[in-house]
This record gives sequence, structure tokens and C-alpha cells, in this order.
Amino acid sequence: MAGSLRVAQVVVEVAPFHLDHPFDYLVPDDLEVEVGQRVQVVFSGRRVRGLVVGTATSSEVEPPRLRPIASVLGPHRWVRPDELEVLRWAAARFGAPLADVLRHALPNRTVDVERRAAEAGWFPPDVAVRPRSDPAPDPGLLADAWRAYGDGGGSLREAVAAGAGSYLWRPLPGEDVAARLAELAQLCLAHDRDVLLLVPDPGSPTADAVLTSAGDLAVDLRGGPAPRTVYRRWLLARTGQARVVVGERGAAFAPLERLGLAVVLDEANPAYKERRSPRHHAREVALERARRAGGVGLLVGTVPSAVSWRLLRERRLTPVVPDRDAERRARPRVRIVTGHDQPRARLLRESTAALRAATRAGTYGVVLAARRGEGRALVCRDCGERLSCPVCASSLGSDGGVGTVCEGCGDRRARRSPCRACRGMEVVPLAAGAQRLGAELRRGSEVEVVVLEGYGQPPPPPPAILVTTRGSVLDRPPGPVGAVVLPDLDGALRRPALDAAEDALRLACQVAAWTVHAGRDPATSTVVVQSREPDHPALAALAAWDPGGFWKQEVATRAALRFPPAAHAIRVTVPPAAHVDDRPVAAALSAHLAPGDDLLGPVPVEGREGYLIKCDDRAATLAALAPLRSVASRAGVELRVDVDPVDAL
Repeated sequence: MAGSLRVAQVVVEVAPFHLDHPFDYLVPDDLEVEVGQRVQVVFSGRRVRGLVVGTATSSEVEPPRLRPIASVLGPHRWVRPDELEVLRWAAARFGAPLADVLRHALPNRTVDVERRAAEAGWFPPDVAVRPRSDPAPDPGLLADAWRAYGDGGGSLREAVAAGAGSYLWRPLPGEDVAARLAELAQLCLAHDRDVLLLVPDPGSPTADAVLTSAGDLAVDLRGGPAPRTVYRRWLLARTGQARVVVGERGAAFAPLERLGLAVVLDEANPAYKERRSPRHHAREVALERARRAGGVGLLVGTVPSAVSWRLLRERRLTPVVPDRDAERRARPRVRIVTGHDQPRARLLRESTAALRAATRAGTYGVVLAARRGEGRALVCRDCGERLSCPVCASSLGSDGGVGTVCEGCGDRRARRSPCRACRGMEVVPLAAGAQRLGAELRRGSEVEVVVLEGYGQPPPPPPAILVTTRGSVLDRPPGPVGAVVLPDLDGALRRPALDAAEDALRLACQVAAWTVHAGRDPATSTVVVQSREPDHPALAALAAWDPGGFWKQEVATRAALRFPPAAHAIRVTVPPAAHVDDRPVAAALSAHLAPGDDLLGPVPVEGREGYLIKCDDRAATLAALAPLRSVASRAGVELRVDVDPVDAL
């Protein structure tokens, strides 16, 4: 209907998929509204927040039925036009409602924070003066620091200064990653461009180093600070007062006025995958933001994720890798032991000897436990043979009684079969938890044994034995490490997860590199891997420090199964025995697949039924699923979609 109305098109922050579109609201005469502002509106009888994504002078809704905007939240635009396009891209890329992306990208408003910022003279944005940074690092010193990375290192430095591009940096074992990233950040700032650094855990020492280097120009969003603190730091970035933002996956959407460098440290870490809708991956968001801003997207990691490997093969990432001979010289010395000639024990003789030698030399001995509690994967108590599923070869766990269940394909057997190797019937968990390992080590240790199960626990001074879980494996060692023992890598390699092999190799490389950190002589390093599968490609890659060789073999295996990176994966989970559109979910999904898609399932996923779709065209599959998702949403059936899942089949 034509007229002189003032209409705001608002994306309302509500969850249902079928409501994923803008709603028209009347702009009252006493309000001024522009695209990117956050507003409060009445929706279904309650007040909710929304984002203005467009304005118009007419609406398909009759004027008497248009509800007015209740209020405008703050005297500033929360989202600039270019940022709105990134949010829309994320919604489309991960098959999520735009409202869910908004809830992750935007903090809660605190009026008192705005008042204090205005009193300090840096709010609203149009009154703020953009602060300047220190000069760029010395070019000669910078060139020397990156000399080991050849032409790739030179290209990266030039791009950070004034160019653009997407890069994957594989640091040398023992490289001072914190110093290198601090140098790149200062180089970027000196050319009047801003920096985003994403880290997988709150305790990252590398993040601390970059924050210290940037000083007052940086804000730290790690660790989930109080909402008031989050909003203040978000506003500092929004107004250009903060030019470096450091955070975990939640900071992927943090605003920066002139993004020049977006870094994702340990890019293959599964912590970057959001478990709630929009279930985005921070790595993809950072790369896309840098691309659209004309800046540099930099992924850092020794073992590429499946997604990054595919981008490398497609030449959408430029590798920054060291000379192969230098990498071989710098790598830690890895020894793989099977213990076939020894009585079964949690730690074999070689592992015990390595820990003893490390502590007697005044350093740490580190043992990486698979988890806090007992493992679910079972092995024969007599010979150690792993119980594997006869259907898919994944590890078997107990069903709580005398039977077994496969978490890979869901196959159940009422009774355990005899061990294939020795015909034994007794089973034990493959991996011990950290507390049990710690208790066993204390009984025979000459030094203090400490169990570290989180990033916030400070270790004792060396010499000591540190029993860690993956949650306490940071990007820098806690001190001088003389030996690393990996007793449970088999369990990690056989997890029923899409990323099991590369994730186990990534974690092993990260901990193993502790033995050569800060210039420690690689010839004196000791890494002991206990394995019943010494010929596994991941273990061969660890010993040779050759992630490229691992992926070349792994890709061939996965291509036959049509798993990433050979294809894309989309996981769909629903409540047990759910029906959609008057059909069982499996039938409904099969009817809404794009041509060429494969459907697997159901398998149990956290109390729900899970299905895996393998596809070549991710966007086409999401488009084909959209009508079914709308029907399910209207019927109140929670149909969750996870694009590029990493944690389970």
C-alpha cells in the first residue's frame, strides 16, 4: 500500500526457523531510525529486541495493523552495512536464522556504560578520536624472524602491512608464535589497520603476549567477563578506541573499524565450533570478515583441519611453511612403543624411564590423559586388543551390562564377543582418566605429581610430573619440558568423530612441541607414544612431523567414504521417534535431499536421533532442507542443523 509511512524492517530476535524474515514496524514521529540500529518492539505480546535491516515508505501490512517501534536501544548503530552483510552471510553459510547470528554477535546493552563513556569523551562513535599506534617493527628484524618461511613469509608480511589475502601458517616446532603474532599485529596497527585475534581457550599465553604488546589499544573478551564489562569493551571496539580485539569463538563477530588482520590460533581446535545455533565456526567467520574488509586472514596450526586442507587444495589459502630440512632438524624426537613384550600397564617401561629422566634433569615430565574420568572405549584385559564394531570398525563401549554399543553407527549387541586375538572375555577401558593416572604415578614418583584439568591451574615449579587433559594444553608450555608421554592416543584416534584422526594428531603435535620450545635442543627431546596401532598414518606423521603426508593418505581414505574434505557434511538431529510432515524423520529427510546427496543414520547423539548428510553442494542441500525445516518449526519439532560438524558422526 503506497503512502508516506515511515516503516522499519526489523529482524526480531526470536528463535523459530519459520520466523526467519524481517517484520514491518511503524516508526513513530518522535523517533529517528536507521539501518543497523537495535530497537525494542512488541512481538507476540511481549517486548523483544530486534535489528533494523531496512527502511521503507510503504508496507504490505495495512497501516492500522502496523505496530510502532517501542524504543531505540542506544544512540549508535550496532551494525554497519558491511557488517550486516557478514551476518547475513553467516546465517546462509551455516543454515541458521539471522536472529540467532545476531544474538551471538551483539552484547546486551548497559545504559550506565554508555553514560560513563560519554563522560569520558569517547561515546557516541561520532565524537571519538581514533588512537594511533607505535611505529612498525624494524623491517630487518622482521625479515630475519620470518626467514625460515621463505617466500610465503615474505608474502604474508607484505600483505599484513598493506595488502590482502588468506594464509595458513605452520610454525616451526618450538617457534615463538606469540612473538611472531605480536610483530604482525604491530605491523598492521602501524599501517592504521586493526587486528582480531581468536584463541581456543581463555588461558592462552599467546593472547597475553599480543595484549601486552598492544597496550591500551587492545581489549580482552576471553573467559566470559561480566555483561557490563563485555558491553564496555565491545563499545571500545565499536567506537574505534580499541584497535585489537582478543577473544575466543564468541569474539569472531566483534566490531573493528578497519580490519586488517584476522588471526585464528590453532585453527583446527574443535573449541572454535559453536554448539548452539547458528553453530558457526569462528575460523570461517574470521576468514570471510578479512576477505570482505580487504585485509589478511591468517590461520595458524601445525595440522590443518579438513576444511583448511580443502582450501589449500583449491588454492584459496596460501601456505606459509618452513623449509622442510629446517623442520626436520627442529622436530622433537618421537618414539612409538607397543609394549607387546611387557606386562600390561598404564605406563610402559619407556614412558616411566622418560619421565624419570626429565624430572632428574630438573624439568617437567608431562603425561597427556585422554579425559578426566574413565574411557568408554573397551579393550581386552588380557592382551589389550581394542573391541571394534563389526559394522563400521569404530570402538565399542559398554551398554551398562554385558553387551556393547557402538557410538559410531549405533549397532548394539546383547553380549560381548570373545577377543579376536586371545579369546578373552574380560574388558577394561582403553584410557584412564587424569585422576587415576595421577594416583598411579604418585605411588612410585620421586617428585610431585600434579593433575591439571583446566587452564586456570598453576603448576608447581619443576621438577614435577604434570598429568594434563586437553583442556590444560595451552599454546605455550608451563615451563621447561624434558619429556612428554602420550599413553592414550589410540582412544583419541578411534573416537566416533569426523575429525578424530587430525584432532588427535594436532593435539599430539602441540604437546610434543613443548619439548623443543624456547630453543631447547631437539636432540635431547623425548616424546613417547604408547600404541597398539603403531602403523596408523597419524602416528607415522607425528614421528616424521609431516602433516601434509598424513592428509595425502587420509584424503584417499575419506574420498572412498565421501567424508570431508572430499565432500561436505551436514548433521541433522531431532527428538527420538519424531515425525515431520506426518512422516518419520528419515523418510522426510530423504524426500528433501538435493540430487546426489547421501543420508546416513540414525545414530544416537546426546539423547537425540542424528542423521548425517554427505553432499557436494552445501548451499543446494540447505536450500532443499529449508521447506522441511519450516514445517518442523511450525509443528514445534526442534530440527537442529549443524553444517560442517566436528564432534560426532
